[in-house]
Amino acid sequence: MPVTVVAVLTAKPGLGAAVIESFREVSPLVHAEPGCELYAAHLEQDGDTVVMVERWATRGDLDAHAGGAALRRLNELNQDLLQRPYDVWFLDPVPLGHPAKGTVERHGMRAASSSDGVTTGSPSTRSSS
Repeated sequence: MPVTVVAVLTAKPGLGAAVIESFREVSPLVHAEPGCELYAAHLEQDGDTVVMVERWATRGDLDAHAGGAALRRLNELNQDLLQRPYDVWFLDPVPLGHPAKGTVERHGMRAASSSDGVTTGSPSTRSSS
């Protein structure tokens, strides 16, 4: 079963952008890890809080990520940038309302019909804000 994770990192005043740069370095490595379906950074508007939204195919994939080189490197890069240790929440989905709007979908995938009528997954062409 997929695992959704939210991590909140509170940077020292004025260092939110530096934390984002640390994620910019490690994100390609994380995106290549087995089971990584979503690993997306968000920076607080006019602030220094970074929120990471992650989705992993299995708990085992998440555990491998937690003990992997990319996360070790991220922790090294952020060692002097954070006010305190980051908070992490492991979340279970609670679908509400519209099926596509009430859940975190498998990011970057949408159903597409091939020429033979078979539905397959393909990269999404939707833009996001």
